[in-house]
Amino acid sequence: MGESRTKNTVLNLFSSGIRQFLTLVTTFIIRTIFIKNLGADYLGLNGLFTNILSLLALSELGIGTAISFYLYKPIKDGDKNRIKSLMAFYKKCYRMVGITIIIIGILITPFLKLMVNLETEVDVNLYIVFLLYIMNTASSYLLFAYKQSFLLANQQQYKVEKVSSIFCIVQFLFDFISIAILKNYYIYLIGDIIAILIKNLMISFVADRDFPFLKEKKIEAISKDEIRVFFHDIFSVSVFRVGSQLFNATDNIIISIMLGTTIVGYYSNYYLIISYATLFFGMLMKAFTAGIGNVTVTESIEKRYEIYKRIDFIMFFVATIVSVCMCQVFNSFMLLWVGKNDQNYILGQAIIFVLAFDFYINCSCQTPNAFRETSGNFKSGQWLQLFGGVFNIVLSFVLGYIWGLFGIFLATIVSKLLITVTPFIYKIARSVFKKNPMLLIIDYYKKLILRTVIVAATWFICLKIHMTSFLGIVLEILICVVFSLAIISLFYFRSDEYRFLLRKIKVLLTEKRV
Repeated sequence: MGESRTKNTVLNLFSSGIRQFLTLVTTFIIRTIFIKNLGADYLGLNGLFTNILSLLALSELGIGTAISFYLYKPIKDGDKNRIKSLMAFYKKCYRMVGITIIIIGILITPFLKLMVNLETEVDVNLYIVFLLYIMNTASSYLLFAYKQSFLLANQQQYKVEKVSSIFCIVQFLFDFISIAILKNYYIYLIGDIIAILIKNLMISFVADRDFPFLKEKKIEAISKDEIRVFFHDIFSVSVFRVGSQLFNATDNIIISIMLGTTIVGYYSNYYLIISYATLFFGMLMKAFTAGIGNVTVTESIEKRYEIYKRIDFIMFFVATIVSVCMCQVFNSFMLLWVGKNDQNYILGQAIIFVLAFDFYINCSCQTPNAFRETSGNFKSGQWLQLFGGVFNIVLSFVLGYIWGLFGIFLATIVSKLLITVTPFIYKIARSVFKKNPMLLIIDYYKKLILRTVIVAATWFICLKIHMTSFLGIVLEILICVVFSLAIISLFYFRSDEYRFLLRKIKVLLTEKRV
């Protein structure tokens, strides 16, 4: 259990990249078939119910995050008995979560009509469809999902990703048959449930095979005092998690109520790309997270801060390039993909700028949040996130009434920047690194301003080739990447973080040549 952090991080990143690529390609194929055969109304239902189930999954309350934190030390020490105790407790908690999701889901089912706002009737029973979505979400918690947390905490995410890559293909086949051949939405949802269950079973098999002690029946129960401390930490994590979901998992519900469920379908294509890009950053952060946890229990505060700055710069570097490309290419791509047949699938450019800005904010906060969680500072920023989430919902209805879809998305940015981001960084600087908070706050906003300048410059440079052709998209991406690299290098070429990134790239390139 004591493999090198760098080796595991590279393996995790490589395997995550392969799985992400497979998922992206197969999802786009299925989405194109979905639009052709089922249409925007079904896309809207899919987006709406996914958001609702994301809120129901709040019953997980950050148990996985807290357990991962408690696993870092026994994994480092090779304490198998302690690991078994934590995993057994984790299993019980997750089964309770699955049952809770089913119960709450059934209770809110009678109120679906208040949230679904379709101009035309769809040829499915909304209640049956929603119950299938409930089973999809709950089944992971009820069966085997807890096992993958041990592999992640042990820096072996690549084992999870290998299994996930295989079942990405399996799920693609299920989806293709159900939508393209059978054209049956019910079978599409049932196939997804079956694929997820088999995938979780296989991940459990891998964990048990590589770590046989996990199957041992002799397990010491966690004491009541430990459970009390554990749930105290869960409360702190859950408050933060609820706030995050009020930011990120309510937009589709608000859009459906105010503007119509079909509008959710039009927006869902953009959301699909953003969610996968965000998922990529989540995987990137997960690849670092177990290593960060290891650093937290073995290194000094100064060393932690040094590693934080390096990881934060890498995240800024990638997030800036991706968000600049989003601003420039989103609508050009949508025009070629689905916009030629129905212009409603193309959103206004002002909305695109706001969506890409929100994407950047989410990515830029992942590094401080990872250090917050792995250091056990679960209380830092918890109430700010919750208050900001509630404020976001209120402001979304207000600005949505004034500016429609643009106002709903703008409300999220305003709420995050005014209420959560700055105070959150302040608290992380004080509680995790014992540093002057202004160092981190100034650094964050310098990067944010630089990213905004790059967005504005590339927009004017690419204006004449925007939304023209496939060749235009290629040129837009090329200009966005090269210009972003040039400007970031100009501003940061003397920094330790920039030089560290160059050294790592050179090492990787050298190893490949050898």
